[in-house]
Amino acid sequence: MPQDGLLQYLIAEEYTPESLAKIRETLEAHGTHAILPVEHGLFAATAAPGANSVSGYHNVWVRDNVLVANSFRLRGELAPAIACMQGLSQFFARQRPRFLDIINDTSRLLKDDVQRRPHIRFAAQALGELPEKWPHAQNDALGLALWFRFVLANSGALPLTAADWETYELLPRYFEAIEYWQDRDSGAWEEGLAIRNSSVGAVVAGLEEMRENLRSPDKRENGDDVSAPPERLARLDHLIAKGRARLDATLPFEAPPERLADSALLSLIHPLRVVRELAAQDAILSLVQARLKGEIGIKRYAGDSYFCQDYDQWFAPGQMSSDFSERMAYRDALLQPGCEAQWCIFDPQLSIIYGERFLANPSDAESFRRQVYFFNRSLRQLTPTGGCPELYFLKDGEYVPNDHTPLLWTQANQALALHLLERSVKVKLGAGV
Repeated sequence: MPQDGLLQYLIAEEYTPESLAKIRETLEAHGTHAILPVEHGLFAATAAPGANSVSGYHNVWVRDNVLVANSFRLRGELAPAIACMQGLSQFFARQRPRFLDIINDTSRLLKDDVQRRPHIRFAAQALGELPEKWPHAQNDALGLALWFRFVLANSGALPLTAADWETYELLPRYFEAIEYWQDRDSGAWEEGLAIRNSSVGAVVAGLEEMRENLRSPDKRENGDDVSAPPERLARLDHLIAKGRARLDATLPFEAPPERLADSALLSLIHPLRVVRELAAQDAILSLVQARLKGEIGIKRYAGDSYFCQDYDQWFAPGQMSSDFSERMAYRDALLQPGCEAQWCIFDPQLSIIYGERFLANPSDAESFRRQVYFFNRSLRQLTPTGGCPELYFLKDGEYVPNDHTPLLWTQANQALALHLLERSVKVKLGAGV
C-alpha cells in the first residue's frame, strides 16, 4: 500500500498558499518533479532504467513526450517544451518515407501492416527506429503531436518553418489515407486493434489546431506567406467533420460495444479540450470514477491485465512490458476479477480537469472540492522517497508500485496539478490568479 510518511502531516482537506508552499518545498527536496531530457530535448519514459534496460522504458514515446512537454508549457516553462517539440519534429522528418508510402498506397492495404506505419517509439540519442516489433498503429500519438506543434505555433512560442510545413502537411493526408475516423489502432495502451474514440479525438484536436493556424494570418520564420488555399481548408473541414461525427455518435464510450469506460478518454478533456460541453465531459468523468477508480489509483479499463496480480511471477523482466498486441488472450486469462493495476497518472489528471473548471468559474465549489480530493490521492501515491510511480499492482496480496518509478508522465501530471491548485487556492482566498 502507498506510504503516507513523506507528506502525511501536510496533506489536508483545505489548503492555504503557505501549506502548499510546504508541500512544494518537500517535493522539490526529494526531486519528485525533476524531469530532465536525455537527448535532442526528448524524454525517456522513466528516468530510472539505464540504456540497456530490458523494460524498454529508456526509450522515447511520442505520446509521453507531448504530455510532458505540455505540462512544462502550462507551468510557464517554455524552453523544455519547445526543445522537445523540435526533437519530435526531427524524428517525424525522418519518418517521411513511412507517411508517404501509406499516403500513396492505392490499395489501402499497406496500413494493415502496423510495422510499416510511422513509428511512435524510438531511440532518443540517434532519433532512430528500434529493431523490435511494436504496435505502431497509434493515431492518438500522431494526433497529439500535430496538436502540440500547432499549439506552440498558434501561441507564437514556436513559429512554423518551411521544414515544419513539409513534415506536418503530411499528417492530414496520412489521416485521410487510413480513414482515421474508422481506423482500428492500438491506441494509448498499445494493445489490440479497435476504433477508439481517444484516438479519433486526438486526431480531431490536431486537425482543428492546424486549421486554426491556416485560418489566421501567419508567417514562416523565413518570411514566406503561408496563408492556406481554400482547398486545403476544405480538406481539413472534411476530415474534422468525419471525426466529429464518430465522436458525436459514440461518446462517452471508448470503443463500443466492446469497451465503454476507459481512462484514455480523459485526454479529450485535458489537455486536448475536444469535448467542450460540460455535460459531455461529465459523462466521461462519471464513467471513469464509477467504474475505474480504485482505493489507490485508477484503472485504465475494466479487465486490464497489464501488471495484473503477481505479474512479475508470470513474466520475466524482459517480457513484462513487451508487445502484447497479438497475445492479449493469454495475458487476459491471467487476470483475476478485480485485480487490475491501479495507475498513478489519472488522479492528478482529474485534479487538473477540475482545477481548470474552477478557475474558469470560481463559484464552482464542487469542482474545487474534487480538485483537492484527486490532488490528495495523487500525493498519497508517492513512494516513501518521493517517487511518482507508473502504477500499483497486487504482489502477494498487497499493492506495491512497479519498477517504472519515476514515470515522467506521472511526474508531469502531478507537477501541473500542484501548479493549478496553487492558483485555485489564491483565487478562492480572493488573491487573484
